[in-house]
Amino acid sequence: MLYNIDPGGLEVYLLRFFRHYQGQFRATLICKSGKTGALLKGYEDAGVEVITVRTGYMNPVSLWKIYRLLRNRKFDGICDLTSNFGGLYMWLARKASIRSRVAYYGQSTNHFRSSALKSSFDRMVNRLVYRNATAIVLNSHTATDNFFPYRVAGDPRFKVVYNGVDAAMFSDEKDDEMKQALGIPVSSFVIGHTGRFDEKKNHQAVLDLAVRACATWDDCYVICCGKGTEQLQESINRRQLAGRVLALGYRDDVHRILRTFDVFYFPSYTEGQPNSLIEAMMAGLPFVASDIVPIRDTVPEHLHGQLVGPDDVGSAFHLIQRMKEDRQLRIRLSCRDWAIEAYNANDRFREFLESVAGDQIV
Repeated sequence: MLYNIDPGGLEVYLLRFFRHYQGQFRATLICKSGKTGALLKGYEDAGVEVITVRTGYMNPVSLWKIYRLLRNRKFDGICDLTSNFGGLYMWLARKASIRSRVAYYGQSTNHFRSSALKSSFDRMVNRLVYRNATAIVLNSHTATDNFFPYRVAGDPRFKVVYNGVDAAMFSDEKDDEMKQALGIPVSSFVIGHTGRFDEKKNHQAVLDLAVRACATWDDCYVICCGKGTEQLQESINRRQLAGRVLALGYRDDVHRILRTFDVFYFPSYTEGQPNSLIEAMMAGLPFVASDIVPIRDTVPEHLHGQLVGPDDVGSAFHLIQRMKEDRQLRIRLSCRDWAIEAYNANDRFREFLESVAGDQIV
């Protein structure tokens, strides 16, 4: 169960999971927003049945529809991927006698502005997850501590499963043809960022860095790729960066876009376990990223020196300056082999499947 299947880290991760196991089990995806999204064809091509049901905690009719759907379809298991908001659906699944009820957390903190009412509601649905889920899967230890600080030590329902990424999709060979298609000189130095347009992704820092980098180096370009990033164009124009900073919006060829980058910059304020950063590492890119716990847990310890405060654009610039001036340093800072082993799709997807299906796997 998801809200929709518009492009995002979680939605892309789940699509890759279904593709990995295509034809090996029957899968149904329930979109709780009542809408599908841009990834619909990809899910359908992977053999996933997609159902839309407009739900809401204050809409008893929609909740009854969900309950009847769960009861009548007799699913072997259900996995809700909307963090605490899956609480009521865990309860409904229990009432519908679904044996395996999994709540998945793909973020390390809540993504809404807190208020007394929202916090009270959040605590309620969090407790519903805790009381009704047969397994609680999170993609970072930070998420476990943040969402369930009260959990009983040793509770076997809790499991941290890291993201799986198919390394075959990513290459460290540069793509000069793509550079030319984007209108960037082949000899240029490219600082890149991938991720949806969201306040938490801190595109402001990316643009602040772009101002400094483009003023310093005539051959420097900055690329922002991800759903909604075209909304940056007004800020780009206002800063007189048109032509030097490209806001590409959503691309289904991000694996090729990464091959135009020389350095990856990722100044997020908060993350779960960032697929974008993992993909950049698999593409062999040196990085500068935020010094926050979820990212420290995602990258190898020997590269923690590449982490700076999310708004510390000055330190980020100096690290990138060193890499621009020293190609051999960029090569040494690559951790492609480490990332391929750490986020091996076969192992990580198997862990996720076992968490969802348990002893039903044959």
